[in-house]
Amino acid sequence: MKIAFCTTDMETINQHFGKADKVAIYDIDDKGYSLSETREFVPIDPTKDHKVDTETKAQELNDCAILYVAEIGGPAAAHVIKNKIHPVKVTDPMPIVEVLDALKEKLGTNPAPWLKKAMLRDA
Repeated sequence: MKIAFCTTDMETINQHFGKADKVAIYDIDDKGYSLSETREFVPIDPTKDHKVDTETKAQELNDCAILYVAEIGGPAAAHVIKNKIHPVKVTDPMPIVEVLDALKEKLGTNPAPWLKKAMLRDA
């Protein structure tokens, strides 16, 4: 399963979805996880808050089951959900590895319903 993280430093979930110019993509299962790639998004207008079209960005992340963000607006969240990605907002900046460690553990036990749905989305 692929998990996406909006980040400014590749270590912390600390970026607004609409402002993110890079997203870290990890592969994860109950045995472990690894950084798969970093997807970069070219700004369409650097003077605007949403530097990249959120609909296009969501489409380009549609192979990911879950998206972790610091912030996400309603229309952007709708684009994410339309692409069968489960958005998760963290209230404070959080280390990516902390989330991955917790997810790996949950995948090996009895995952919550939302996580089961994310795991089975492409099945």
